[in-house]
Amino acid sequence: AITGCCSHTDAHFNIIMVNDWTSFAAGTAVGVAAGALAMRLYTTVQDGKRIEARTATGDRRAPARYAGACKLRPDMFEQYTRLHDHTWDEVMMRMYEANMRNFVVYLHEETMIMFHHFEYIGDDFEGDMKMLDNDPTIQFWWTHCEPCQEPFHWEGPPPSQGGDGGKGGSWWAPMKCLNHCGGWPTAWSKSWPDPDFVPNNPKGRISGLTSLDGLIHNRATGGR
Repeated sequence: AITGCCSHTDAHFNIIMVNDWTSFAAGTAVGVAAGALAMRLYTTVQDGKRIEARTATGDRRAPARYAGACKLRPDMFEQYTRLHDHTWDEVMMRMYEANMRNFVVYLHEETMIMFHHFEYIGDDFEGDMKMLDNDPTIQFWWTHCEPCQEPFHWEGPPPSQGGDGGKGGSWWAPMKCLNHCGGWPTAWSKSWPDPDFVPNNPKGRISGLTSLDGLIHNRATGGR
């Protein structure tokens, strides 16, 4: 009788265990599926905020990196930061269309030497740069930037007026990359500017195509 009772209890226990494990397995499967769906949705949203550089075969690739240097005129710091605390949207759009990403400018305050760096993800660098050089909005932007800058080697009219600097001239002197550590970026945000950028203009001012009051330019007339 005792044996029969134990056998009945064991059978009942086994049924409970089977039901519990079935419920657990089903719950786990649902949880994994939900997690996978959530991750896929998250990845889709994140991918929608960035653009990748890929080769013709679809492989991710490292961007080409470019850097240059020139000097900032000390008395033009206020104007330069007013221009660059929020670079005009029209300018940033054209740079984006020319496959330029992550354009940054640093200033060494003791020497007033500026260093710029950007990444290029296109396939025709010369063509994209020529497109920018000939763009009226870019040229108009330059007429406000050039009075702030002092190139190391330049002769003749500035770039906004079609100048090429003469032999060996560069408005931004090209720099040689001596080292690259770590991984390289394979995707960039589709928005600008960086929300973590801290403005530098001492008066808290910015500029734009419709807010040019007080800005110095080097055009022959005040028109565009």
